[in-house]
Amino acid sequence: MKFFAVFLAFVVATQASSIPGYSYWCSRNFCVYPTPNSYCYRLPFSQNWCNAKYYADCLREYPCPDPSSKNMCEEEQEDIAAFVETFRVKLETKRGKIQTALEKKLAPFECTVKNLHARYLSTFKCYLAKVLCKTSEAYCTKVEKYEEKLDDLECDAVEKFNKDVQKIIDQIKCFHEQLLSRFQTCLDTRKCRVDAYCSGLEQKSGDAQEKYEQCLTAHMTKRKEWVECIFGVIYEDTIKTTTFAEAMVAYQAMLDSDKKWYVKDFKKKIEAAVEQLKDCYRCNYKCYFNTGCYGFNRRSFRKTTKSLPAPPKYDYKLVRVCVFNPEWKAPCPAPEPKDKDTEEFVKSTYLACIDTTYEKYLKALSDKIIEWKLQVTTWKGESDICLKATIATMKPKSKCGTPPSPAAIATYQEKLVQKAETWLDNYECRFVAQIDAVDSKWCRIIESWKTKSESYITKVEQQFNCCMSSKTSKSCSYEAVLDRKICQCRQQLCRKLQTMLAQHKQLFTSFYQCSFGCKITDDNIKLLKTDYIACVIEKVETVLTEFDAFWCLEKPKYVAAYVCGIKCTPKVSIPGLRTNWQWRFCKPSLSSFFRSYC
Repeated sequence: MKFFAVFLAFVVATQASSIPGYSYWCSRNFCVYPTPNSYCYRLPFSQNWCNAKYYADCLREYPCPDPSSKNMCEEEQEDIAAFVETFRVKLETKRGKIQTALEKKLAPFECTVKNLHARYLSTFKCYLAKVLCKTSEAYCTKVEKYEEKLDDLECDAVEKFNKDVQKIIDQIKCFHEQLLSRFQTCLDTRKCRVDAYCSGLEQKSGDAQEKYEQCLTAHMTKRKEWVECIFGVIYEDTIKTTTFAEAMVAYQAMLDSDKKWYVKDFKKKIEAAVEQLKDCYRCNYKCYFNTGCYGFNRRSFRKTTKSLPAPPKYDYKLVRVCVFNPEWKAPCPAPEPKDKDTEEFVKSTYLACIDTTYEKYLKALSDKIIEWKLQVTTWKGESDICLKATIATMKPKSKCGTPPSPAAIATYQEKLVQKAETWLDNYECRFVAQIDAVDSKWCRIIESWKTKSESYITKVEQQFNCCMSSKTSKSCSYEAVLDRKICQCRQQLCRKLQTMLAQHKQLFTSFYQCSFGCKITDDNIKLLKTDYIACVIEKVETVLTEFDAFWCLEKPKYVAAYVCGIKCTPKVSIPGLRTNWQWRFCKPSLSSFFRSYC
């Protein structure tokens, strides 16, 4: 491609440098001049002149890093037009240098044109001399006119050269103005966006500070109300501390001082962060000459920027303290002693009762024996009549077919009657012996019952006498045991109250320190703790006083009730005898007599 361009330039130069022959001149009436191509001069136009990189020595991005400054980049320009004007002056200087370099090409161009004109003038004079005499007026006039025409052509060529130079300079100037216009537009847009970002950041910072102050006010109001509520609870809505109002005023002043410190500290941090964010944002928001656009380096912004600092944490604790009401649940009061019954034991009364019962048991047994014996006698009489009636109808066996005689029958019946009587007497003796055995057995049982009952009455009498003799010693022993119990209960109560007091004091101290802090200088606030500790100690002493007063009054009553409860009233229950008078009367069958003796 470069070779082809060089070849074309060579052809044009050859055509421009060649002069036509005499015939051509004659045909044109000697009005032959250099061709327009002979005045063409291609000014060297560099594309770099319309490229922002060519002006890197006088143009720069904005803002630029500034290591010498405490900020990340140079300061903001307040007058954008004046700032852009500095670059316009630099570009004008640069254009002047380009124009000077182009104008230096004019002298060689003029020399070339003059040489060409001299050749054409020499040829013109030579060819014209063949037609006209050199000394003739017509010759001189035509030569003069031809010279004037050549001068005009030279002036036109120089003027065209200057116009071409000016055209190039105007083109470069247009490019420069475009650069400056885009750069100024970029700066204006950047300024609007940076101002909007800074305004938003200021608004956000102000809102954060205002909200933080409101939160602090709410928390501190809550703390003060909590302290007032707790003191109202522990004093049961009757605050005994006379300096409570003054202490609350001092406490409010302390809270206000803390709030001012927290707000000031947060304001200092957030202002420093806002300045850093502003500086970071504007330094990463740059305008470039090469494109005339703005760019925002988000990666660098994320690396160098920091978010707004979190507000300082306001740490506090709300410790609940319940009312300290040490209580002692008194035992039930001693019952009122009742009127004592007469305590005596009459042994003869119980022995007489036993004798009466003994006689009654014997009488009942005797009646039963008589009844059983009467049953035997009755059975014997009825059986005798029955047997005799049966025997009267009986006959002996016949011998060899000969019936018995009346005498034999009478003899046979008499023997049977004697056997029947003997059989009945034997059974009567057997039954009477059984009845006598039952009688003897129950007589022994009744005698044993009487002996045991009398022994039981004697034992009860001994227990009654022993109870009466130990009543006084039991009363003294109970009183000693009661004293020990009271002493132990008082010691347990003291330990319990001291433990409760220590726990409550520890809890109150925790509440006091969490509410007022450890370094307290105000005397009214110190009195809050001193007065309350004295109040709870007084409550403990009151409970112990109630304990002592109760037992001082109730102890004699408990002893009296105990003595009243020691009763020696005998409870005698003489066991009765289960009199089961039973005798089984098994009557023998009369047919058994006839099977045995007939």
